[in-house]
Amino acid sequence: MYGIALSVAACLRGGTRVDVAWSLDPEQVPTFDPTDAVAITPGGGRLGSLLGGALDSRLVELSLTGANEARVVTCELDGIESSALGVPQGTVVRIVFAPAEVLPDEMWEPLLEREPVAIVAAKEDDRLSEIRFVAPQGSTGFSLDDEQLSANWAPTPSLVLFGGGPMADALSHAAGFVGWSVDRVSGADHAIGVAANLSAIDGIVVMGHDTEAVGRVLQAALGSRVGYIGSIGPSSLQEARGDWLAFRGVTDTGRVHGPAGFPIGARTPEEVAVSVVCEMLSVREDPDS
Repeated sequence: MYGIALSVAACLRGGTRVDVAWSLDPEQVPTFDPTDAVAITPGGGRLGSLLGGALDSRLVELSLTGANEARVVTCELDGIESSALGVPQGTVVRIVFAPAEVLPDEMWEPLLEREPVAIVAAKEDDRLSEIRFVAPQGSTGFSLDDEQLSANWAPTPSLVLFGGGPMADALSHAAGFVGWSVDRVSGADHAIGVAANLSAIDGIVVMGHDTEAVGRVLQAALGSRVGYIGSIGPSSLQEARGDWLAFRGVTDTGRVHGPAGFPIGARTPEEVAVSVVCEMLSVREDPDS
């Protein structure tokens, strides 16, 4: 849902119809991200991704009907759909399909800010009505009974890794273990573009001996809203990166944690990765730490 919030909000502001769909049964597809959703515009344009696109054709058909109410759609996966998702044929998933205009206006701003969001709706047969914005509770999850739908979204922190090698491998594994989304980028330009869209719950860690490339990424990270900035490497590399930034007028580098990680005596890449993940968790709880 977080990935489509900007596009859906833009459609609503412009008076363009857009339908939104998300799955109520993420546990049915083990590789599925429960925060995923898809937005469908007139003519079948799709924004975002739901279940790897396996049900896109069904959702486009629903959108073309121009329905003006939200509903719960039960889908029994056929052979092609189940094969694409790696689940048995006949697996049943339930999808909420709703015109964005019937969803609460209040939900889009916090979604844009990557904050927790929750809604409830009355249910009668497969129809949903009286959809209300409510205080979020806990992690992403959905419940549905004969009378009510409850949907709660909580954002997944992202950790962007600029650089490669064993250290990047260890960080990727450690971040994945705690349930974070990991994005490994190799080109400085790519990393700079990614950094611009990071939020306060996210982190970026840079590594490598190319001071120019690493410095450019650090400069972009410092100009973004990202909550954690980690710089891997010995003191000599930290000084070189700091000098590169200072030469370009960037002297307020207090947000950069370098060398990254808590000082726990870590020596191996795996130990350093654990210390970095712990430091990012600490910063997320207390930004001044």
